[in-house]
Parts: sequence; C-alpha cells; structure tokens
Amino acid sequence: MANRRGLVLITWVFFGFSGSLLSGAAPVEIQVAMEPGAPITAPQEWAKMLGKLGLERVQIRSQRPNELPEITAEETVGSSHIKVVAILSRRNELVLPDRRFKPHDLTALRDYFEKLPLTAAEGNAPRGKFALTDAQFQSVFGELSTPIDFSTVGLTRLELVQRLGKSFSTPVERNNSTDELLSDSQLVIEMRGMAAGTALALALREKGMALKPEKLLGEPLQIRLVRYDRDIETWPVGWQSQASPRQLAPRLFEYLNIEIDGYSLAKALEALKPRLEVPVLMDQWILKREGIEPGEVQVKLPHGRTYLKKAVDRILSQARLQGELRVDELGQPFYWVTQFGKDSLHAE
Repeated sequence: MANRRGLVLITWVFFGFSGSLLSGAAPVEIQVAMEPGAPITAPQEWAKMLGKLGLERVQIRSQRPNELPEITAEETVGSSHIKVVAILSRRNELVLPDRRFKPHDLTALRDYFEKLPLTAAEGNAPRGKFALTDAQFQSVFGELSTPIDFSTVGLTRLELVQRLGKSFSTPVERNNSTDELLSDSQLVIEMRGMAAGTALALALREKGMALKPEKLLGEPLQIRLVRYDRDIETWPVGWQSQASPRQLAPRLFEYLNIEIDGYSLAKALEALKPRLEVPVLMDQWILKREGIEPGEVQVKLPHGRTYLKKAVDRILSQARLQGELRVDELGQPFYWVTQFGKDSLHAE
C-alpha cells in the first residue's frame, strides 16, 4: 500500500485467465478503478466475477483524480489489443462508458465483453456526419433516397413516416408523444416523386421535429425522430449540389422583362411558378416563428429586364426571406425559402 498525492492505491492484479472470450478476437484487459467509498468487499467480489469472463488481465486499483471510464483499441503490426478502464462505484456498480453492471449481472456482463472486440473496433472507426462511419452514412443516405411513389396531400405526418418506414431496412424509432404531435394535422403539399429524406425533413420541420440517424456502440443503426435542437446534428431539408446553379436550374438564369405590382408574395411566386421549373419549398417553421405570412406580405418589382432568380430573391427579401437552390437525395433541384441563421443553416 503506497500513499501518492494523498491517494491510497490498493491494487489487485490477476493473470492467468483463459484468454479472449472469442476465438481469434482481440484480447481484452481491464483496470477497475475503485471510487472512494466503494464497499470494502467489492474488489474480491468483482475480481471473482471478472475472472469468469476469460479476460487476459484484470487489475483492481484505486481511482485516480478525474478518471473516467474508457475503452481503447490499440493496433500494432499483425495484432490488436483492447484496454478497458471501468469505475467501481460507491454503489458497488461497475461503470463502463456506455453501461452499468451490478454484481448479479454476470450473464449481461459476459455478453458485453463477448461483443466488445467488435464494438471497440467500430468505436475507433473514422466518423463523419452524424458520427457515422462512411459505410453507415451511405447506408442511411441510400434508404432516404427512396422516391415517394404516392400522393402526400391529406396524409398526416405520422402516416407519411409509417408508409416510408415500411420501405426502409433501417428502423425508424419514435414514441407516443411524437406520434401524437405528428397526427394532429394533414399535409397540404404534394411531395410525390421527392426523395424520402428531404420530404420527411420538410414535413417534420414544420412541427419542430427532425430526423437523426444514430449508431450507438453495439447497437444497430437506426433513424430517430427527435425534437429540433440547434445543437444536435439532424437530417437537412436538401443538400448543396455538386453542379453549379446554372447547370442545375438554367431557367432561373434566363433574362426576362418582369414587373410585379399589386401581388402578395404567395401570389407572385405562384405566377412565376411555370417559368421557375423547380419547386419552391417554404420553411413553414421559420415563417410561423417569425410571424411571416406570404399571403399577406405585398411585394413590388419595378419594370425591368433581369434574370428570374434575381427577381425571386428581390421579392423574398421584402418579406425578410432568402432563397437557396438545393437538391434532394436523388439530385432533384428545388428552391428552399427560409430566413438563414442559427436555426436555418445554408446547405452543405
């Protein structure tokens, strides 16, 4: 027993276990850091329990200052090794980064360590958007690229989620409170032919909700319905195109003689619709929050020759709105109308 920086370090080290739980899997060693105040009999109790799991090495010691649970996978030439730091709490619980176990949880603990070589490797894989690996992101993107082959007018948002969810192999997770919110009104916009991801993001956003692809360690990939939060990365209403705006929607850049007078914004956009050749999608959540009524805002544009996109942008600005050309997951263009800011970011 040694005293270092006022910390009493009590260490039990056990070797000679039967090796990895899974044949051919990376060996696992664990350090159990005892929290001050942990039961005095806990080290022997947990040493006996962990000794039944076939781990390469078990060490039980006192917790270091600010120490937290951690799992690291170390790769060397031709081999890999997994190191685990768990905290033994005052409540006699073994605390791991994503789980807690009690002394009677031997079966669950065995299952956890059997899966650990796979989940640790997964946890060390490079991550991109939504904290997914590239393969996981491409899988979700492929699911959400499914074109809608039915009319959406008159459906509730819940019905839209349910119908599209049936065509996905990735489960869509929701709960009773979200179901109630998504059932209280019907869609008035026709989204037939649009990619599922953009359509769902658009429909959910009006209710202050969003899609969040998620892959928790050791759990299957899923798509969750969540309340909108600017600090949470969620599926966007469309994407930035690799093509230039002129390539994507050439009609928007045609020069025309245009004059607008005596029209509301909604009526003006409706009148221009045949020439736009791309759908105009309004950010209804932002419109409601900012109290902007396109049917009531009067817009004007003096007679002159200009290109169509510039004319549209000028009348949008009179309603404190902006537009951006985007594409859905199928690469189909549309014009997104919103008020850019922390709650409405530009497309990526």
